[in-house]
Amino acid sequence: MSALRQPMAPKSAAPKNAYQTALMVASWCALIGVTISCIAWLWPPRWNALIALQRLDPYKQLTGYVLVGLLSFDLSLALIRRRLVKGSALRALQLAHRILGLTMLAILVLHAGFAHEGFLNATFAVTMLVVVAGALLNLLPGHRLGSWGQWTTFLHIGAGCLLAALAVMHLYFVYTYAT
Repeated sequence: MSALRQPMAPKSAAPKNAYQTALMVASWCALIGVTISCIAWLWPPRWNALIALQRLDPYKQLTGYVLVGLLSFDLSLALIRRRLVKGSALRALQLAHRILGLTMLAILVLHAGFAHEGFLNATFAVTMLVVVAGALLNLLPGHRLGSWGQWTTFLHIGAGCLLAALAVMHLYFVYTYAT
């Protein structure tokens, strides 16, 4: 009987499907984007072309409204999610959520640049918190997250709602105190 026993081959990791690969790529892009944004926040680059664009009122309004629209749609995905039944639709929704988050990060940099002051510092920090918490949920395996997964989810959702409130406050300040 022992002659029939063969050594067990080490289990190889199951191949990831396209959905899991896309989530991993989006999460790593998010973490890289946050890292670059935070470095640029601490040591702001001087991009004269971007600074000139950001001084134009139509540019500020366009990028601001795009940000508010994307954030509103992204928050509405939670309501849409409750109506979906098929797994493929939920996966597409999850990927859309990740891509919207990455897009909002890039547009925030185009909208505000790296010259954050006061209120925008808080908004920037909350945005980074939302992105990092969301990326960690995808990058860390579920069995390693344990109860931290629930807290990370709570942090991601809570900071996202705070971000929406900050966006509304920003709109109020802009239209109330703009000259």
